[in-house]
Amino acid sequence: MIPVGYAHLVRKLGLQVRPLECPAFISGAVNKRVDSETQVLFPRNVAIDDSVTRHLEFALRHEGVNLEIIDAVFEHLDPTELVERLMATPTGAHIRRICFLWEWLTGQSLPVVALSTGGYVDLFPADRYVVADEPVNSPKFRVRDNALGTCDFCPTVQRASVPNTPVFADLLAEADRALTSVTDPALYERALSYLYLLETRSSFAIERETPSDDKQERFVQLLQHIGETEFVTENWMVELQNLVVRDEYSQEASYRTQQNWLEDSTGRVTFFPPTPDDMRRAMTGLEAFINGTRCHDPLLKAAVGGFGFVYLHPFMDGNGRLHRFLIHHALARARAREKDVVVPVSAVMLKNIPDYLAVLSGFSKPVTRLWRYTRGDITPIVTKNGNGRSYRYINFDSEVAFLHTMVQKAVQEEIPRELAWLVGYDAAFQQIATEFDLPNKDISALIRMIQSNQGKLSEHRRKQFTHLPIEALDRIEAITREKFVEGG
Repeated sequence: MIPVGYAHLVRKLGLQVRPLECPAFISGAVNKRVDSETQVLFPRNVAIDDSVTRHLEFALRHEGVNLEIIDAVFEHLDPTELVERLMATPTGAHIRRICFLWEWLTGQSLPVVALSTGGYVDLFPADRYVVADEPVNSPKFRVRDNALGTCDFCPTVQRASVPNTPVFADLLAEADRALTSVTDPALYERALSYLYLLETRSSFAIERETPSDDKQERFVQLLQHIGETEFVTENWMVELQNLVVRDEYSQEASYRTQQNWLEDSTGRVTFFPPTPDDMRRAMTGLEAFINGTRCHDPLLKAAVGGFGFVYLHPFMDGNGRLHRFLIHHALARARAREKDVVVPVSAVMLKNIPDYLAVLSGFSKPVTRLWRYTRGDITPIVTKNGNGRSYRYINFDSEVAFLHTMVQKAVQEEIPRELAWLVGYDAAFQQIATEFDLPNKDISALIRMIQSNQGKLSEHRRKQFTHLPIEALDRIEAITREKFVEGG
């Protein structure tokens, strides 16, 4: 089999890029295009000449837009070849897209006169990709710039990866309606507070950290005011980082100025984020995406903003919690309510850690393989950096699908479960307090013990309350079962 398109360019030019998930080949064993999970086969009759430009045209026509590879190819491509091809086929859709991308990605200008005729062609095929809500026509090559981002950071998302059901906007509306059945104002406020606390503890738990009461309270307050800040900026992110890190020695005054990395218990590096210079350029683009108007879709805003942040890792500490915080920020901005019901995304992620880690490693593993390093006594000694383009041009299909699932579980399973628990707890507490003269802390402890043990008070727990008659414990047990059934 003969590699064609992107696979040919990667091999011929020795490009240092992340591996193609589904490379294309020409094969004599097929007489039409054949797609599989690992490769795409084309018959021999689609053979093209061996020029870089023609393989780029083939790739754009048949394989989609891979900005990482295209940007890498441009470092090896003589722009004269582009000009000659454009002059030979001035109406060719794909060569016009390539010429536009050349100027867009390199910042250079091709010495050609602007095209005066012909319809505009989409930079990203709108039937395959999620595209900008407000595309901009570029008259020089008559290309419609519908990219989601800028040359500093441009995410791609294929339409097929975005779940159609349930509709994401409907999920957010369902979250806002979740408490409407709670008519007691005091219980309503407690339910809100409980969801904020649940999300706070879960976000820290994912990082295997138990926050102090003070830090926990500050993070809860942060979530309560999450929709009030409109724009994401470096200064704002620094303020947030100072609130969520472990101690004052980890607080930073700006985005990082040194290289960071993640490693496992053996000292093996599991993730190299971009270099400080590459990170700063990409963060400029990510902030533009989050704050801009090219994409209004809340699911994409949350997935790209949140996961893009953690992939860029702009701080030495606190990136994970801030990445999940940015997900909430996007969801809150989309809903624009005076007081939001926080969607406990972290709580659901905590219950689905293998899936969460699989999404993260789907990016971190291939990008880290582009680095070369040796182990040092304290820090890894980097002998070859990865390329910044790998962090600027990311496909977020997996992240979008994963976040949709997490929000759906949070709205349809986690929130109802937690609300039912609160309703059952309050009803049981009130009834027990009416029938028995017990300290509030004892009533609370008994309810939790019984409910956590499938409605039974274990013999071990009964021994802790030997001052109460057996009949009283039996009655408290029965009340708790009854009220939680009613609340559920």
